[in-house]
Amino acid sequence: MGNESAHTNGSGGGNTPTADVLNVSTTQVRPGGAPARVYLNEKVVPYLLEGMKTITNEQPSNPLRVLGEFLIQKSNEVEGGASSSNKSLN
Repeated sequence: MGNESAHTNGSGGGNTPTADVLNVSTTQVRPGGAPARVYLNEKVVPYLLEGMKTITNEQPSNPLRVLGEFLIQKSNEVEGGASSSNKSLN
């Protein structure tokens, strides 16, 4: 019972993300993680968090649309660069 307060981050939410989740990068993959979680942490989470920070700062009236457009733009930058470099190798 005394250890419960040591595991919370002070916000009172037991399932809220902690700083560990927010500092995920593509080089910080936990060994032994579930394949789906590893995949998301490598390919999606860094860009999703970046987009969420952007809409938090800007607070647009249509945050889902802005986040979606941000993710599409990032996809074009990240995957577009990879596909164009693959085309140049062929």
